[in-house]
Amino acid sequence: MNKSDIQKGKIVYYARILKPVGIYEVSELVIRTVEDDYFVGMDKRDKHAYLFSYNKINDVVFFDRKVCLQKVLKAEENAPKISSEKEYEEY
Repeated sequence: MNKSDIQKGKIVYYARILKPVGIYEVSELVIRTVEDDYFVGMDKRDKHAYLFSYNKINDVVFFDRKVCLQKVLKAEENAPKISSEKEYEEY
């Protein structure tokens, strides 16, 4: 996937990895804006828009959902534990 493959209306997959808050997910985006130095994808479910520079292609933006999912699963596998708190029942 390269810059010329990004076209308005195409579907791409975004590896949304936010380690500090423990979010690891694949978002399906429809390209809505293409400019010289950036492009915008809109999430099909919640209509959230994500702005990307072209250097994010094959890093967090992919055409192949399986490749994107592998990236997310690998990141989640290597994720640090967010909280060391233990839950206790009160008596």
